[in-house]
Amino acid sequence: MKVPTIFKFVLTIALLSSITGNSQEKKVTSILKSYIEASNNLSETKDINNVLSLFDKQYKNNIAYVGLTGVVNKSTINFDQLSKQLSDNLKNENYNFKMSIGDIIYESQKQKAGTVSALINFESKIEGKIAEKGTILMNIVTSLVQDEWKIINNNTVRVSEASEIGNCVCYLFSKGESFFNAETYYPAGVEYNREYKSYRVSIKDGKRTIVNRGNNDKTFVWAENGDILDDGVKIGTAETSDKAVQVVLSSVYGETCTKINFS
Repeated sequence: MKVPTIFKFVLTIALLSSITGNSQEKKVTSILKSYIEASNNLSETKDINNVLSLFDKQYKNNIAYVGLTGVVNKSTINFDQLSKQLSDNLKNENYNFKMSIGDIIYESQKQKAGTVSALINFESKIEGKIAEKGTILMNIVTSLVQDEWKIINNNTVRVSEASEIGNCVCYLFSKGESFFNAETYYPAGVEYNREYKSYRVSIKDGKRTIVNRGNNDKTFVWAENGDILDDGVKIGTAETSDKAVQVVLSSVYGETCTKINFS
């Protein structure tokens, strides 16, 4: 029996619609790709709103960072902290961070929410040199917020797998033998953070000390034999002021950095 022509036509359209619908990219995956593209292009666009516009104001990112030594550091950042991080990166021309999607592990798109789990490859550079390579497992949740799709939550596991210039980088500036300013880059969440610390080498209560100025004046003792002590515990030895401050910095960032490359 012949199938009516009009029935054939309707069946063909239905099949094509089904195939097209299944092949369409899910909105949650599209937003993930938009985030990575906007983040990678930040140094060219100079506009952090290209990234922030993809996130809800109540956004939270729960982060676990696994360093080269296997030490795990956990933290959480919100929308305002993400904004500050992006602004700091934009101001810092020495730093460059790029991401690319490796594999989409899982994705689910509902009418008002979506979730995607993806392996992201990353590479960070400081002054053109590779500071770190690794993999990020992102578990992103999106939702309709006032009729716009926004990223509302991200559970991130960042694993450091290689480092060519040291897990952390520190630029140490001195004013004579007594005053030092340190600009340190260290892994935090999805990117590197930059932190400034000031140190003063002086005599306090008859002891030679190294004081972290502005951080509750955290004090380290620099004994006459060169030993550097933190609450009585030896953390290293140094003969000169700059080396002594480097020992202190290596201890301060000890849980985050495998080593620090000083410049």
